[in-house]
Amino acid sequence: MNYSYEFLMTVLENIDIGIFVLDAKGNYLYVNNEYCELLNRARDTYEGMSIPKFKEQGYLTSSVWDMVIEKKAPITTIVTINDFLFNKVYHFFTTATPTFNSDGSIKYIFFTQEPIEKTSKRIQTGILNRHVITGSIVNPRAPQFDIIAESPQMKQVLEMLYHVSKTDASILISGPSGVGKEVLTKYIHHTSLRNKGPFIVLNCAAIPENLMESELYGYEKGAFSGASSYGKEGLIEAANGGTLFLDEINSMPLGLQAKLLRVLETKQVTRLGSVVPKEIDFRLVCATNENLPDLVSKKLFRSDLFYRINVISVYIPPLCERKEDIIPLSLFYIQYFCKKYNCVKALDENVLNTMLSYKWHGNVRELRNFIERLIISSPDTELIISTIPQEPLLQDEDKTTNSTNSSTNLSSVIDMDTISHYDEIFSLSSYMDECEKKLLLDLLEQYKSPLKVAQVLKIDLSNVYRKIKKYNLKSIKDRG
Repeated sequence: MNYSYEFLMTVLENIDIGIFVLDAKGNYLYVNNEYCELLNRARDTYEGMSIPKFKEQGYLTSSVWDMVIEKKAPITTIVTINDFLFNKVYHFFTTATPTFNSDGSIKYIFFTQEPIEKTSKRIQTGILNRHVITGSIVNPRAPQFDIIAESPQMKQVLEMLYHVSKTDASILISGPSGVGKEVLTKYIHHTSLRNKGPFIVLNCAAIPENLMESELYGYEKGAFSGASSYGKEGLIEAANGGTLFLDEINSMPLGLQAKLLRVLETKQVTRLGSVVPKEIDFRLVCATNENLPDLVSKKLFRSDLFYRINVISVYIPPLCERKEDIIPLSLFYIQYFCKKYNCVKALDENVLNTMLSYKWHGNVRELRNFIERLIISSPDTELIISTIPQEPLLQDEDKTTNSTNSSTNLSSVIDMDTISHYDEIFSLSSYMDECEKKLLLDLLEQYKSPLKVAQVLKIDLSNVYRKIKKYNLKSIKDRG
């Protein structure tokens, strides 16, 4: 087939991978538009330029061109470019392919260059599309503000929050730890009419009770022993005109709950050591990982404050109840950590299927840590992560074991050949049960005492007896 010059140039200029061509002396013969955009350089920057000239000017110390000239063979590598002009660092997945004259000397060298994070995304998208063809259909694209919301539950929550964020109504977000309550609060702030104002966060469980009051309300100079001589603005003041997020408000002491209620009702705050109140205007969003109505009934949380902060109630279900979010979240964190650690990785379809069956007791936080662990623990040469390390498989609540405190060889408990054969009845939960059962049998055989087993596993004795009953190990008796 004969192709016109115009046709070939149209192809080269519309490919979304950087392409450039050098001759044997390192002179630039061609650069496409994508390559220029990747490095924020105009096309005329490369006119009359060469690799040796860039070295003379201090832009390069070594290059892939040198490697190809030396080896006279194709080279694929990761190139790091420090752009001092724009104060940026670029990491590119680069391939250089030489062509030769009849005498065997190099004639041209053709380069393709793509950012590592884009290569990673391309690979994972390809794997995901194969997954879509053979299994469930999911959308890997993250919606607005980096919130992954593919499940019906999360889409409904986001839709509601988008509308109520335009008001100043107090919002109470509840749900188990790790589901992303702070991320949703940021979404509320960014979509509200207060998005130009400050976003202030206080985790009530992370600050000692004797310091929480001064953190929230601030203090005047000399208000108490050790106070700054300049005084200090409290977080409530700092949130003026914006949003104040009180995370784990269930941990706020009862005395401070009464004071917070007063601030919400009067729209005024008084620093410690002062008698002069200040007018304040902020939007309050609270979060809890406990059942506040239950705490109210036990008189551990003030009912009047509960009704004041619970104008809009939002519940975030655990990740195991919104499985549609698991794969999109995984892809998001794969791309995030590949960029962070300057690597190219993707998850095999079988790994994705296994992750779908896992219960994720730690929710999104656990998933995020799991992906990071997969990225940093897999060999540099492993592009497609197709196996899950043993350690993450053992980390399920009530199934956690401490290999350093047990003489049992945990590698014998886990049969990795089993997990490599996925069939209709396999699930991570059932596999973990088998691991736990075998571990219990081995430990009971070795120590002859449930009490000793409880000490080795660092769990309650009652927990050991429940597991013995669960796995019908009735013939085992406490001989300790």
